[in-house]
Amino acid sequence: MAEVLFRTLHLFGALGMAAGMVVAALAAGSLTTDSEHHGSAHLAFRKIYAWTAVAIALSVGAGLVLWLAVGKPAAFFSNNPVFHAKVALVLTLLATLLYPAWFLCRPQSSQAIPATVLRLQKSALPLMLVIPVLAYLMARGIGY
Repeated sequence: MAEVLFRTLHLFGALGMAAGMVVAALAAGSLTTDSEHHGSAHLAFRKIYAWTAVAIALSVGAGLVLWLAVGKPAAFFSNNPVFHAKVALVLTLLATLLYPAWFLCRPQSSQAIPATVLRLQKSALPLMLVIPVLAYLMARGIGY
């Protein structure tokens, strides 16, 4: 029962993280096309990134519980190079999203969004396509 609960939490966290990233990338892209920067847009970014942070914490927390406490033994995951690739991609994804989240959530006066922020947000999206493939391969025992 606990395994099903944590698998579901892990899935919902991953889906929420992906949805938050897509919404943030689309919203940042539309913000650069507007000539005005509204305070409400920055408030919206804070809300998007707050919910995305909750989803990330949920996914990472449930993933750690699945790895270390419930489900398959920890050796199944710890000795699997596919699992290590997935963890490395998740860490890369989180590192990629730190600067855009910091830039878009800080209080600022009508300052244009630099191209670096948009590039980092868009570069995170392909990572979100590769991570589920690695998760599927890892769960099926490939690499073990």
